[in-house]
Amino acid sequence: MSFSSDLSCPSCGMAVEGVSAHTRSLQCPGCANWIYLSANGWTDGGSFEHAIDAPSILHVGRSGSLVSADNPKRAFVVAGRIRVSYTGGYWDEWWLEFEDANHQWLEESDGSYELHSSVELKPDTDQAFAARVGSNLQIQGQDWFVTERLEAEVAGTEGRLPVAIIPAEKLVCIDLMGNGKEISIEVSGQDLSITQSRVISASALVWD
Repeated sequence: MSFSSDLSCPSCGMAVEGVSAHTRSLQCPGCANWIYLSANGWTDGGSFEHAIDAPSILHVGRSGSLVSADNPKRAFVVAGRIRVSYTGGYWDEWWLEFEDANHQWLEESDGSYELHSSVELKPDTDQAFAARVGSNLQIQGQDWFVTERLEAEVAGTEGRLPVAIIPAEKLVCIDLMGNGKEISIEVSGQDLSITQSRVISASALVWD
């Protein structure tokens, strides 16, 4: 199964395979430097540590399918991982590249899994960053109630990712409810992503 094209590492010149159109950063398998996509093309970002090892059924490079009663079987490859740490512990965000090109994040925390889908909402970044638990955040004319707010940081990265993010980068993670839905916001600097998640079981991940 292939989703990709190739490039040459700007640091060591090694050919790097398995680069999808969504990839914005990855680790060179030759020199181990991180490579970032910018307006000037692929640039060398230097060396950073991998995400911290921990037992998991997922690992970068593993392929399988997502199987559920309400959706067709969807083949994917685990392309990358971000380890996020906070005062209460950590969680992992796995980047799954699907054969249908509808790529998604899979969040893993304490043996539970949530599949995240992008949401077509555009909150103001400064207002989202200032949101506090128990308050309302207005997004495109609708009030969303803030149920949780965490300050976290990137503990490590590996594989290839759709974002140019580095270890020790600070994040603000916000959960909200509104109109019978739950959404999540992650703010890093002036970058903001917003997703809606659904819980899936480990048995929904069928491995090749």
